[in-house]
Amino acid sequence: MSEQRHSILVVDDDADARLVMRAALRKAGFDVRMAEGGEDALRQFRTQPCDLVMLDVDMPDLSGYEVCAILRAEAGALLPIVMVTGMDDVASVETAYQQGATDFIAKPVHWALLGHRVRYIFRGHQAMLDLRAAEARNAAVLNAIPDLLFELDIDGRYIDVRAPRAGLLATPGETLIGRTVTEMVPAAAAEVYMAALRTAHEVGFCNGAQIELQVEAGRAWFELSVSRKAVSPGEKPRFIVLSRDITERKVAEAHVARLAYFDSLTGLPNRQAFLDRVDREVLRAAQQGEKLAVLFMDLDGFKTVNDTLGHASGDLILQRAAERLRDSLRPEDLLSRSSGFGEFDGSDPELELARLGGDEFTALLLNIEHAEDAVAVAQRIGKLMREPFVVDGREVTLSTSIGIALYPEDGADAVTLLKNADTAMYHAKSMGRDNAQIYDTAQTEEVMQRLELNSSLRAALERNEFQLVYQPKVEVTSGCIRSVEALIRWNHPTRGLVSPLEFIPLAEEIGLIERIGAWVLDSACVQAACWQRAGLAVDIAVNLSPLQFNNPDLPCRVMDALARAGLAPRHLELEVTESALMANTQATRAALEALRGHGVRVALDDFGTGYSSLAYLTRMPISHLKIDRCFVTGLLEGGESEAIVRAVLAMAHSLGMLVTAEGVETIEQARALRDMGCNTLQGYHFSRPVAAHDIPALLSRHWWLDATGAASGEVGNATTCEPLMAAK
Repeated sequence: MSEQRHSILVVDDDADARLVMRAALRKAGFDVRMAEGGEDALRQFRTQPCDLVMLDVDMPDLSGYEVCAILRAEAGALLPIVMVTGMDDVASVETAYQQGATDFIAKPVHWALLGHRVRYIFRGHQAMLDLRAAEARNAAVLNAIPDLLFELDIDGRYIDVRAPRAGLLATPGETLIGRTVTEMVPAAAAEVYMAALRTAHEVGFCNGAQIELQVEAGRAWFELSVSRKAVSPGEKPRFIVLSRDITERKVAEAHVARLAYFDSLTGLPNRQAFLDRVDREVLRAAQQGEKLAVLFMDLDGFKTVNDTLGHASGDLILQRAAERLRDSLRPEDLLSRSSGFGEFDGSDPELELARLGGDEFTALLLNIEHAEDAVAVAQRIGKLMREPFVVDGREVTLSTSIGIALYPEDGADAVTLLKNADTAMYHAKSMGRDNAQIYDTAQTEEVMQRLELNSSLRAALERNEFQLVYQPKVEVTSGCIRSVEALIRWNHPTRGLVSPLEFIPLAEEIGLIERIGAWVLDSACVQAACWQRAGLAVDIAVNLSPLQFNNPDLPCRVMDALARAGLAPRHLELEVTESALMANTQATRAALEALRGHGVRVALDDFGTGYSSLAYLTRMPISHLKIDRCFVTGLLEGGESEAIVRAVLAMAHSLGMLVTAEGVETIEQARALRDMGCNTLQGYHFSRPVAAHDIPALLSRHWWLDATGAASGEVGNATTCEPLMAAK
């Protein structure tokens, strides 16, 4: 490819010199125009600019110096201007450059080399143009980067600073120049900086180091990316440091960690956080030859209070109980604590306790010498918890049964210690409640023997004492019931109806849950098939125990139940808990995948109350989330409950999942959930769990969530009436 033909303006008052210059330049491949003086040169350039100007110095009208100065002012800094002069003294050369000349050629001119000299000047000019373009591109790139940019030397000294916006620096950037990071940032952050510089010096780069700083906008987190810069031999090593503001990301991580590790009602750590902490402390105690104790606490009589005064009062008691437990524990008693952004480091008393769920709390005692030390703490807790709680002006008195398990005597891991402390707690209940018991190996069988419902439960299936009730789920968009949840009840011959909260855990413990679960599944499928044959378009949801997933034949059993009942798989939804997903991940996922392959839908029940492992939502074949009633109860108060509900809805919808809210007891809750985008509502505001023969009447009703209040009525009927069942 040939070189671009450049145009050159030759300015000289000597006609012969102009002609010879034109001939030499044309021979070298340039287009040449000629001007006979300074005024003529300016006129021609203004009419038709050229790529290079060659000026004679000594001309009668305007000197070459004067023309050079005018052209430089008008054409800018990049136009190549060459002075052709017979004056080769230093002063003349300096004057030429002062007036803006790019280069000079001394007379007499070596005509054979002139073309080469001019090509060299053009190459230099093009290099300058390329450099300017590169600088412009780099400036555009830098302007597009929202991060702090530093240049540091190996000593951590600031050489250059660039801040894209105000508020990212604690002091103006110019005050950093010449100072070192050890002078300008806290010691911990400075050490991270210097370690990153050392790593980059050794391997060329360092990414991912994080620091927390106090800046103009407040406390902020930054992530450092460090790259070694090329320098001249003998020059001190330099580095480019990109400092990205990751404060929002850290806050989001903290929120997710709080969902995963903290109980939203009390602010205490949940089961998973407590187990993690106990495992770490067991490892430390084993290395140092120390003892520790796990306390398992249950509020005696709480269920009665909850059922009598309502869940809102029960939640308030749980919150105040958590506060009392914090007050009863001295800092030296317990270590299970968290620091900023959800990382645990033993500096925050918030993790001194944990709430496992319901009215169950745990505590960890470190570095005890004797079992009596744990008993003394338990007695202090018991005394404090016996003081009345005041709820809505009413005094409520509870007591606490406490079980104690010791390391290393009663277990070598968190799960075993917690289980044995739980067993000791049940032993304390069997001993009259309101006391503390230390675990011993004989207690497990003793507790099993003392469970008064044990033998009755084993015979309940044969005696046909179980029954199913059904609670409707109302579709928000239509106001219609599209599905019902099957719920088991035990009609005990002497105690009457027994809550599943009492007998399901026992059934799981003594190995009856498989048989009871199979009965529930069969009965629910048969009933749903009857409704379908009667022309009632309603699906059915059935709860599965985590233990049912231990059976590898679970998918086959579900499909057999559907086949026997004559119910299409699309009409069945299985509700599983987070603990079921966590227990045996691979087997559980395989079972759920198989069921989904047959058309059975899977819902995650009570989301947010257990492990809250958000990763499982993307890895498991889940199509439906159920928000636990504890979040719905506090929804209208704003705060954390509302934030969690909004976050769960946004997350679920982004994953293509439907969401049902449980425990809807008021029209205000229903409207708020509708406005947030909840798909289905379930709770006493619409209906309590009812017998199968009551469902057809409910299916003909609509629930409207308009401004006149929730109402039920026939399709197309504007007349409204109260919901079938009042909220409790």
